[in-house]
Amino acid sequence: MITAFGKKCAGIVLLFGLLFAACDAQKALTNKRIAGAEHGLMRAAYLKGLRPEKLSLADRMRFYQVPGVSLAAIDKNAIEWSRTYGEKDVQTHQPLTSETVFQAGAFSQMMTAAAALRLAEAGKLDLEADIGPLLKSWRLPPTSESGTKPKITLQALLTHSANVSDQVFLGYAQGEPLPTLPQILDGEPPANSGPVWVPRRKSQAVRTRYSEPGYIIAEQVLIDASGTPFPDLMNAAVLGPLGFKDSTFALPLPDALRARAATGHVREGQPVTGLWKNYPEAAAKGLWTTPADFAAFVLDLLHAAAGTSGKILSPEAARTMLSAQVESYGYGFVVEGKGDDILFNLRGKTQGYACLMAVYPAKGQGAVIMTNSDNGFFLIQEIMAGLSEAYGWAHYKPEEKSVLRLDPGAYGEFAGTYEVNPGYRLEVTHEDYYLVIKPTGQAATKFYAEGQTLFYATDPYVRIQFLRNKADKVEGLVLWQQDFELEAKKVR
Repeated sequence: MITAFGKKCAGIVLLFGLLFAACDAQKALTNKRIAGAEHGLMRAAYLKGLRPEKLSLADRMRFYQVPGVSLAAIDKNAIEWSRTYGEKDVQTHQPLTSETVFQAGAFSQMMTAAAALRLAEAGKLDLEADIGPLLKSWRLPPTSESGTKPKITLQALLTHSANVSDQVFLGYAQGEPLPTLPQILDGEPPANSGPVWVPRRKSQAVRTRYSEPGYIIAEQVLIDASGTPFPDLMNAAVLGPLGFKDSTFALPLPDALRARAATGHVREGQPVTGLWKNYPEAAAKGLWTTPADFAAFVLDLLHAAAGTSGKILSPEAARTMLSAQVESYGYGFVVEGKGDDILFNLRGKTQGYACLMAVYPAKGQGAVIMTNSDNGFFLIQEIMAGLSEAYGWAHYKPEEKSVLRLDPGAYGEFAGTYEVNPGYRLEVTHEDYYLVIKPTGQAATKFYAEGQTLFYATDPYVRIQFLRNKADKVEGLVLWQQDFELEAKKVR
């Protein structure tokens, strides 16, 4: 005879059994997803008729000469797992850890935008008002000889729609004098960039264009509106409320974080001179952080937008922050896709570092990946292909490429020597229906035709456009590899 107590105990045992089974199932799923990041990488492109090959992260890190990768994956609106791979520095061989910090480039902009919305909620500024009255330490130059002042808003600056300069800040080597913010704004020495206020001709077809200078103007607005130095403002508005100890906008990098900083590495694999460059353009690209910290920042915004435990913004402000504002730009990031496949996308780049944030808010999933190499984006693309398959995402799939067969005699006119500079040449030959290109000091690569003068390689994914002169003779080429472009003149 089974007593009521016995039935109760049996029910408890059953409940625990179900809980353990659910935990085991989740653990198995997470391990499968980790395997996708470690052994399921796929090249960005593959030939039609073939299946994408699964590759290992360790092999691809060696292939691209990327010393280190740090990754945080998101599921159910929380960090599901995080891992680090490789080294902080190819010379010291110190391993990466979860506390290793990276330069995050444009990740700075999303945090800056969040700080701006927080100040707006506090009544210290109006995102849609003319910034002119807010500026105290610097003034926008007049746009004409009549002295007319431009009228732009903070909202336009933060969404890359203010029609200002699109120059990219190059950073400063260790030991170089650093300009003040007004010197950067005016393009005065020791700034190595031009004036930020260089209005572009407006286009009715395209209303936005990525602008680092826009964020530097916004930085001055935030400083003047708050009366606080920018690193202190970011600590008070974003980093402090989240309890971050591994993130900073301070320059120079504080000693405690300096000891945990990953060294930047150039495309050829060597460390950046001085380990990394300095970027006094803080709002545009001055952030040092970890994937876990940045993922936690984005998750806080998502929680706030859902009306739960946001620590930075109110639900209304968070929903504004996380919506497309002008074309595909939100506040500091890009919005792609639709429905459940809406994607928040953000790429960060400084010399020696590359990172990516990809978050699907409707799914509560995503990833933040940071690398300490100029080749990082090539590897990140392949990691994201593995994660996309493991999580079932709509983006980052390998591209199937058809092979166009040109007339047999057409390939010969592209053969020859193309010079980038006296020390770096591309030797182009042809075999059957493809070209073989061998750069100085590198392995030869097959390139297949996708147009009459356009060719591509799959490992890595590189595209080349051959250029013709007025006499219809091939005189040079342009090579593209993600954010990298190279021009070469035919010399033989």
